[in-house]
Amino acid sequence: MKEYLKSQNKTNELVCKLNENDEIRRFSKSEYRWAENRERSFSKMSVKKGEIYQFEFGKNFIPEMSYEHRGLVIGIRQKLLYVLPIFSYNPKRHTDVFHPIENSESKSDLFLLRSTDYPFISHDSVLKLNDIRTVSINRIVYQHKGRIDPSTETYKTIELLAFQKVFPSFYYDYEKLKKAMYKDE
Repeated sequence: MKEYLKSQNKTNELVCKLNENDEIRRFSKSEYRWAENRERSFSKMSVKKGEIYQFEFGKNFIPEMSYEHRGLVIGIRQKLLYVLPIFSYNPKRHTDVFHPIENSESKSDLFLLRSTDYPFISHDSVLKLNDIRTVSINRIVYQHKGRIDPSTETYKTIELLAFQKVFPSFYYDYEKLKKAMYKDE
């Protein structure tokens, strides 16, 4: 109990220093959602690769994604989901983002989703390719109407780029093996 009170005091000190009402609101909403849903049984919803959901990522250290954001499901393992976070695109801050047509040579960790190409987003957004999150199905707040079909070249590119960003040496070995295999044919 002593450790809990110590952590609550530290958290309260931090919250009092935050002058940003939005940060306090998001923090409070996250804490409440966790306390309210921590022990609930697993959601029975059917989740598929390529679907877009609103997730509660919780509070995390910078540069990790925190609080409520959209995410693209790229894998499912029982009640765990593998998700690429989505957040708003800011052309002043994100000067070099990957886009299959506009900037296909970029080595960026961000993949640009233009709202003109994806009607399920209201403004240009980016996928954070190097931040695959493993989350419980219970972190889903709600489902967006959007989906990127896993059979499309766009989805395959997203998955490949995420693989390259997160596991570069494994990807390099994989490509080397693939070349050697086709060389022998």
